[in-house]
Amino acid sequence: MNATRPSGWVQNGERWDLWWNGRSVANVVPHPVLGFRLCLDARRAAPGKTVVVASARQAKRYAERWCAVRLYPQLRLRDAVARLVNATPATHGAVPPALTREQRQQARRLAEAGAGEMRRIKEALAPRRPLMAVRPDVRENGGAWSTTGQAPLARPPGGRATPKAPHARSGPLR
Repeated sequence: MNATRPSGWVQNGERWDLWWNGRSVANVVPHPVLGFRLCLDARRAAPGKTVVVASARQAKRYAERWCAVRLYPQLRLRDAVARLVNATPATHGAVPPALTREQRQQARRLAEAGAGEMRRIKEALAPRRPLMAVRPDVRENGGAWSTTGQAPLARPPGGRATPKAPHARSGPLR
């Protein structure tokens, strides 16, 4: 029960088998006259295919692409082929080797330095607070009245928005 399931290309005598998910999806066998015969059967529901090719290398390349398209339709062809021919069995839950004291100390120092650098970079990239919006007409004339008798557009430093009325004269006009 501990035997690993084959994956990728496996040679058995003169025969090459492409294994996927515990079963052979393609095989290449020598043909006495025509070179090599390639049998493809990626999915049981889809009909298989038998092709005659000139070399084993050509047969393997064709089989990888043909099977990858049918077994991994959601992936790009290059990624699908890489996943299909990956001969290393997936080891789920593999525990990495323990680190030495020096390695742990170095990792801690690198993490601290990286955190400080990330904080500094985030501060540099943070959006700046926008300056207070000033109306352009107020800035242009410096708060002076644009026409006679018109109220100023901004409050003067004294805090009054309207000018004081002149004092009434106590005597008659001359």
